[in-house]
Amino acid sequence: MISKEDFLAYCAGKFGKLGAAVQKRPWTAIAVSSLIAILFSMGAPKVNLETEGVFLWIPTTSETYVNFLSYNDDYQDGAKLNFLNFIIMAEDGGSIFRKSILSEVVDVHTDVTVNITEVEDTSKSFSDHCFKAETAKNGIDSGCQMGNALEIFSYNADNIPASAVRESKNDARSETILTLASQADILAAINAADSISPVTASFGGLVRDLSTGEITSADSMVLWYGLKNSPDGSLTDFEKAVVDETTPSKLTAKYPLLSMQRLSSLAFDEEVVKLVSNDMPLFIGAIYIVIIFLALTFGRLTCSENRVALAFVALPQVFLSLAFATGCQGMSGSLISTLNFTIGFILAGVSVDDMIVVEEFYKRAKAKGCENILEETMKEAGLAVFLTSFTAVVAFMVGAFVDLPAVRSFCICAGLSFCYNFILNVTFFPAFLFLDERRCGMSCCPSMSKDEELAKAKAKEEEGEGFVSDKVDDAEAPLTVPQTIFAKAITPFLASSVGQVTVVVGTFAAAIFVLLYGLDIETGLSVKEVVPDDSFVITFFDTLEEKFDAQTKRIAFIVKGVDYKDSSNLEELEALFTDIESIETVVSQVGLLNGHWLYHYQTFLENNGHDKYTDFGKDYTTFLGGNCGNVPCNTYALDVVGAIDSNGDLISVKSSRFMFDEVSVTDTGPVWKLYKNLEAKRKASGIDGYYFVELFLYAENDSLMFDYLFRSLGVTLVAVATIMFVFTDAASTFYITLCVACIDCHLLGIARMWDTRLNSVLFTCMIMSVGLCVDYCVHIAHAFVHAEEKKDPNKRLKEALTNLGPAVLKGGFTTLLGVVLLSMASSSVFRMFFKMLFLTVLFGVFHGIIALPVFLTLHQKMANAIGWGAEDNGLGEFTERQTGQRQEENLNNAL
Repeated sequence: MISKEDFLAYCAGKFGKLGAAVQKRPWTAIAVSSLIAILFSMGAPKVNLETEGVFLWIPTTSETYVNFLSYNDDYQDGAKLNFLNFIIMAEDGGSIFRKSILSEVVDVHTDVTVNITEVEDTSKSFSDHCFKAETAKNGIDSGCQMGNALEIFSYNADNIPASAVRESKNDARSETILTLASQADILAAINAADSISPVTASFGGLVRDLSTGEITSADSMVLWYGLKNSPDGSLTDFEKAVVDETTPSKLTAKYPLLSMQRLSSLAFDEEVVKLVSNDMPLFIGAIYIVIIFLALTFGRLTCSENRVALAFVALPQVFLSLAFATGCQGMSGSLISTLNFTIGFILAGVSVDDMIVVEEFYKRAKAKGCENILEETMKEAGLAVFLTSFTAVVAFMVGAFVDLPAVRSFCICAGLSFCYNFILNVTFFPAFLFLDERRCGMSCCPSMSKDEELAKAKAKEEEGEGFVSDKVDDAEAPLTVPQTIFAKAITPFLASSVGQVTVVVGTFAAAIFVLLYGLDIETGLSVKEVVPDDSFVITFFDTLEEKFDAQTKRIAFIVKGVDYKDSSNLEELEALFTDIESIETVVSQVGLLNGHWLYHYQTFLENNGHDKYTDFGKDYTTFLGGNCGNVPCNTYALDVVGAIDSNGDLISVKSSRFMFDEVSVTDTGPVWKLYKNLEAKRKASGIDGYYFVELFLYAENDSLMFDYLFRSLGVTLVAVATIMFVFTDAASTFYITLCVACIDCHLLGIARMWDTRLNSVLFTCMIMSVGLCVDYCVHIAHAFVHAEEKKDPNKRLKEALTNLGPAVLKGGFTTLLGVVLLSMASSSVFRMFFKMLFLTVLFGVFHGIIALPVFLTLHQKMANAIGWGAEDNGLGEFTERQTGQRQEENLNNAL
């Protein structure tokens, strides 16, 4: 059986051999580690930057996502539709129900659907890119799919009511009378449509008569157009043309009576991508802040002792790590989101800690006068860097299995970055460290012999300027200012009974309180959070929320497995329709303004002497070529997915679509309740199918977020605890895990206090915090276990905190340096990352230097009180390490 001591010594020996190899051939180590990253980075151009929220933030195995894919395949030709939206208001702020205003709106519609063409191919316009039925699939060609109230006037300005006779007297009074007469006729048409299917989705700022409920005015309206994605990319050319022709200045010049806002899929994607370009200077700034800090930390700014060149190693190290990770994702064809951009900030802050650890152990090895200085350095530093890096990687890898594409992509990229950064920290950076030491001796100052260098190192240590030993002896080495603060101010309080009770009660009481408070956190990720603060997208959605406060949701009910020749089946379907229409917030009949396709087709069959049941499917394409009330029947061609034979008969139906409008609030909680209510009615009727509107996906995602969070946090804690147990003792493992759990409780509660919602971004930060905050605890636990003092727990606490307390504070500070500029990011989603990382560092440092030492101290007091020995209490120190060669021989023999 291999002992833990032998295993750790074996690992230390292997890291020592690696250090020796790097010292022997430093340039080879630099070249190989760089070349590997560069080779993998060649896959980076293949990454797919995804900006569509449905493909980023929705669980891919959720019920509504499966429905979404089915709906896309059957009713949107296998691709999510692009959109083009306009919000239109009268320039004078008055009602839009005026002939002059609506006529210009018709002109806008004509420009979009007819006049604007592709930049490269002017023969192609909206009709070539809109989504519509096609003969090969649907039995007939139909018009383009669009949604706006101009349908009431058949998209024709001549159909907009106006006074037929204009009096010759052209005074203000007669003009007012004629205008009012025109408005009355327009309102009559609007109210007629509203009585069948509410027009709240099309008109904003609606005012209704309190007695009759009829619409009297509206100050805005929406035009919506669906665009079909094309493999050749020609849709992008058309969208660019639309964006170019609908700039604010051109819209104002062309339509002087209108005030307009425009949003398209392409324009939205461009705004999301702007996040990276806008905040790239912040990333570069974060790197240089870290470099300055390293230059000040690594040595004095003198000729012989400056480490400015060494500090600049942080720049290629961060970029090589990111290049390696992004290249790996590109080679696997993975998607990435703008969330991945924040990894650079995190890496800049966290990787610096490991560089400082390696450099500090190098100073120690140098002070000892070791001949193989990098071998001795990596024996000590290798395991420390490995443990901190590995816990972070494990936390990210747990997140990589979460069923949220954006989170999965972020965690994979972060895990790979941290993994390769560890490799660079044990090869690339030590090589530069060794070369920089050689540079100082050769170029900055006269060459010194080895004996002179050792004498100088010893002199510095005696002056308190060198590396601070793990063992503090007030008689031998003066304490630094931070150590004095810990020794004289902090540890006396923590060692007192009052202090220990305060810390224990306060820590657990605060954790429980903020957890209970945090459980009521709101869920959801707003579209406005993923674009720059000054984006027109935010203005567009603000206007939408202000004007269309009761936004109508047009829900598609997809019916499967119905035998349309069976009258009993159709009676059940009609009963379900009635049940749906009885829901208070459903404000239209199933089938909307003009009725559904089944009603019109059955009417067609009866009018042509056929039985609407037994002859179902006959002359289906003939039906689509006729008129269904006020609209052509081909508008229903997309509502049926089935097989049509050469005679134009519908021989089978895979599924069919029935639309209705619903006006409950758009918060995801009520929306999810609506979905469950609709599903309950469907299941009770025995009809197979599903309901679809995109908002249902986000509603289900938010309903699952707590389950995902607690399950993933649990797995992450168990994984990290397992690693801790391998490399530390049982008691330390337990209390470190307890501290990490308390930290996550605080993160959830404070997030709610900061008006942050629980969403995929916050979820990512919570998972990441487990791996990051372990660092602050594990060093203190290690120092406590390996303290010289064994019997007195209070002295043991003082020794551990005095030695490593300042180092933990320093580590937290360097992490904050890397991410502090995220607080100035141009998007709230990036600032959310800063908030959560700030809290992670704050609570991580607090639990590392306050809570954990108290827990360990009380544990030993309890163990001493009940008579446990050093081996029984879980805090017994490992025996002093034997020589690396002997330990390795023991392990090899055991293996």
